[in-house]
Amino acid sequence: MRIPTLLLGLLLALSLGVLAAPVAKAQSAAELKQQIQARSQNLAEFHAMLNDPDQTVRLAALDTMLKSDDIAMRELAYSSCLNSADAAMRGLCVKNKIGDMQTISIEIGDIDEATEIEQKTVATWGSAYSFTVTEFDERTGQFTTSGTYKKGNGHVTGSGLDFAQPYCSGVFELVDSGYLEGELRCTGSWAGRYPGRIRLQ
Repeated sequence: MRIPTLLLGLLLALSLGVLAAPVAKAQSAAELKQQIQARSQNLAEFHAMLNDPDQTVRLAALDTMLKSDDIAMRELAYSSCLNSADAAMRGLCVKNKIGDMQTISIEIGDIDEATEIEQKTVATWGSAYSFTVTEFDERTGQFTTSGTYKKGNGHVTGSGLDFAQPYCSGVFELVDSGYLEGELRCTGSWAGRYPGRIRLQ
């Protein structure tokens, strides 16, 4: 299916940096207002394409927006795709977001009938388990992790994330609130099961 001419024009403009360029210093309030209105229109047109009936248009627009150097363009894309009903858009969104993140921080939730080890572990972690993401492969969604006792591998598949490290592993899935929710399972001196969530927005 051919991508509409309007979409091709907008994608080309963004790739050339036309949409990503910051607003230039205006000579007058009127000129500044004109630039803001033009920028607002560009954002609105891309936002509309994220809801296009044609999935190819939605995905092409989303991919272009997520790769833009324009912060506002990327944030608009993330705010739309993280809660999209389109599974393909959610998957593309999660993969790009994890690729953008240098650190994954898992907020540990309440543990029903926590063991003494679990209580001590959460106190030691400060209620969050974090690690650094390195060598992220955008094509496959695979990545490596680093940090003290936290060297391992992970994978983004669909709208979920999983990883395995020497003492802990986890599986998390995107929920409507813009979080990945799941469980962290650990062995050794951290032995236990820890419900948690990863904030994406």
